[in-house]
Amino acid sequence: MTALPELLGDWGVRDGPLYRRLAAAIAAAIETGQLARGTMLPPERSLALRLAIGRSTVVAAYELLRQGGVVQSRRGSGTWVAGARPHHQAAGMADALASAALGSPGHVIDLATAALGAPPALRGVIDGLRADEIDVLDTAGYYPVGLPLLRASLARYLTDTGLRTDPDQLLITTGDQQALWLLCSYLLRDGGEAAVEDPTSPGVLDVLRALPATIRTAPPLADPQGAGELAGVANRADVRLLYVMATLNPLGQVASRVARQELLVATSGVEHVIDDLSAMDLVFEAAPPPLAALGDSDRVISVGSMSKLFWGGLRIGFIRTTPTLVGRLARLKAQVDLGSSVLSQVVCARLLETVDETRRQRLQQLGHQLDHALAVLSRELPDVTIVRPVGGLSVWLQLPAGTGTGLADVASRFGVAVVPGSVLSHRGGADSGIRVVYARDAAAFEAGTARLGAAWRAYREQLSAGMDAPMTGPVVV
Repeated sequence: MTALPELLGDWGVRDGPLYRRLAAAIAAAIETGQLARGTMLPPERSLALRLAIGRSTVVAAYELLRQGGVVQSRRGSGTWVAGARPHHQAAGMADALASAALGSPGHVIDLATAALGAPPALRGVIDGLRADEIDVLDTAGYYPVGLPLLRASLARYLTDTGLRTDPDQLLITTGDQQALWLLCSYLLRDGGEAAVEDPTSPGVLDVLRALPATIRTAPPLADPQGAGELAGVANRADVRLLYVMATLNPLGQVASRVARQELLVATSGVEHVIDDLSAMDLVFEAAPPPLAALGDSDRVISVGSMSKLFWGGLRIGFIRTTPTLVGRLARLKAQVDLGSSVLSQVVCARLLETVDETRRQRLQQLGHQLDHALAVLSRELPDVTIVRPVGGLSVWLQLPAGTGTGLADVASRFGVAVVPGSVLSHRGGADSGIRVVYARDAAAFEAGTARLGAAWRAYREQLSAGMDAPMTGPVVV
């Protein structure tokens, strides 16, 4: 089935009757080339279930498109985009985060974007930059491997976490996403298989789907049987690359030291293991050491970011690996941007001097916000299972019925954006829940959760009614 629901965006906030909004959104996807000629559209009942609307609404939308010559249908053969013989498009999401409604209009309360505002230390650093720290202005400004000042500061910081690091083991990147792109593009340049947890980072899924690679999935390392499940997948297939979020996966879990050690031993035949450390400073209690600190340091590659703890606008990340691989990746990076922002790197080097105090402030703030959020969520969604995180910015809600994709779409029409589990999963296996960012101002979170509660009740009624009654919208409560 085509990934049509993920291509429609915020179709429910258009003007006019619901079936006309749906038809217009499908027509727009065709006009922009996202749906090629001949692409099969989902069956009416299937699309209705995914969008949490009545089947009659989909029937009417398809009929309107047929009348306009946009699609064609044949009894027993389905409906497809006009202009070519019908064919099936592979399921998937062209842009995982975009499909999570992050580009919503102004009236939507954003409980989807997992990011914090800048800490007080950032303003202080910017105001207090010393002349000797900005003498980089006298240079050409190109540092493909990274600013030496930041590499030295970052090496000390990682060493303090238990991961002994030398500056020549570090490549500074433009955020964690570029780090993942560089690694996957280089290590899987000739194809091969990659294994990831399910759920996992939507960023790594976007990267892997664009490569000639086969993606294998297994339950998270933090699950009770996680190490064995991941090792089983990695060893059963010809996996060349294993990506794990041992510290704070999308469910807010942290894998134990024992699980980490078991994974390293059981996957010794896998060429490379990527350990994502992006959120390690947001764990409420001390987390076990990074995978590379537990052994096999040359095979284990660590990636991280300054975005979660400090500020997303800095767009500074890193790769920790062997000096040889750093050099090869730097040559690939130079083809893209000749080096990350130098001034941002100067600022990050200074911010690392404040890491202990900034972490303390962040965790205190997040602890208060999480307690408040759990109380509000329990009140507004009493029949939804709340998975309490051990850190991070989000909380996972496990639904008793329906799909995260269906609820997220209804929620967007009620004026709140959340992330469905489908964007965190290669095959949609995690679509039984949604991810909600709790790190928000108390009033905004309460307002957003009230809308989400109303959306859940409406969605639940749709499920109980067998999807026969179309929903009108948008609804703002």
